[in-house]
Amino acid sequence: MHEKKRKKEKATEGRCDMRRIEFCEYITAYKKQLYTVAYAILKNEADAEDAVCNAIQKGYEHLEQLRNPQKFKPWMITIIKNEALQIKRKRLELPGNEQVEAMLEPTQDSPHELWDVVQALPEEYRLAIVLFYYNDLSIRDISKVLDIPIGTVKSRLNRGRELLRQALEKTDGGR
Repeated sequence: MHEKKRKKEKATEGRCDMRRIEFCEYITAYKKQLYTVAYAILKNEADAEDAVCNAIQKGYEHLEQLRNPQKFKPWMITIIKNEALQIKRKRLELPGNEQVEAMLEPTQDSPHELWDVVQALPEEYRLAIVLFYYNDLSIRDISKVLDIPIGTVKSRLNRGRELLRQALEKTDGGR
């Protein structure tokens, strides 16, 4: 009898004991940030919403794999990133996709000029910027989410900031 209890404890060792209610509370708290990551990758509202829904479902189904509840946000962002990239791969397989992408480009009179400029960055810099500034992830967490070295995260952030500065100077008339 004692042996069975030990085996059960061993099997659940290292797993997060997050309840489903807590999962819902975390999702509610981070839903805008999760959407922001998906939108940064997909640049399409409907696809971003699909990615978020799929990621929430996968996160819920695999909640037992989360080892540390304090790492919930980076864990979910990783799932969001993977879902968004999967949707993007499927979208790239569709013919005529370039025309759709051109229609989704931001306009210069948008009230969200900075967000539009961020969205115009190449994906590698855009993701680093969005995760760091819009989702408040640490460089270490971004490194884990994107599965790249910390030095690469730092260089992408620096290059992304430089590209943002240049783009904003162009839109501001060189001031």
